[in-house]
Amino acid sequence: MKTTRLIMLTFLSVSLVFLSGCKDDPEEEVSPYVGDYIITEAALSEALVLQTNEIGPMTVPAGTDITPMITQALLGAIQCEPASSFIELREDFTLFLYCETSTTELDAGTWEEQSATVIVLFMNSTAIPSSPNGILLTVTDVSLVSNVLTGTTSVPIPREMLAGVVALMSGGLATLDVENTPVAVPITFTIKLAKQ
Repeated sequence: MKTTRLIMLTFLSVSLVFLSGCKDDPEEEVSPYVGDYIITEAALSEALVLQTNEIGPMTVPAGTDITPMITQALLGAIQCEPASSFIELREDFTLFLYCETSTTELDAGTWEEQSATVIVLFMNSTAIPSSPNGILLTVTDVSLVSNVLTGTTSVPIPREMLAGVVALMSGGLATLDVENTPVAVPITFTIKLAKQ
């Protein structure tokens, strides 16, 4: 009888040690940035000077809304309406683009949370066909409040897209000086994305 009680007591003690040891395993923390996003707003944070053939330098002032241009530059590969175009940041740090009205998704690269206020997106050449090596976007001053992510970044905009900006801003009276404009011009802008 004493032997049985001693065996039971030993078994219970070992079980308690085992069960309490399981509780000590830390849970992996998921980044608050994981999720699906729609680009809702982009605005120049620094003035952009473009050389034209007819009127010389043309300045696009800071604060100018460039949402359609940024949406086209970053999401153009999925060929979808901007309101239905999503950027998905996954837990495994992969980056996908997809269209809400389609089952197709595009492996667009990877992402990294460098700190609480810095996210780095590497968008591959599949996502950005105009760039054979893809582009690296470092988004700084990142804030996520009430499912709205904001930050500042810089992206190279193709010369062809800038030609459209010049035509639009001049009412068709000026054209971009292609010979004196690099193939891609980096622009700095603030961006706002809504987390779905």
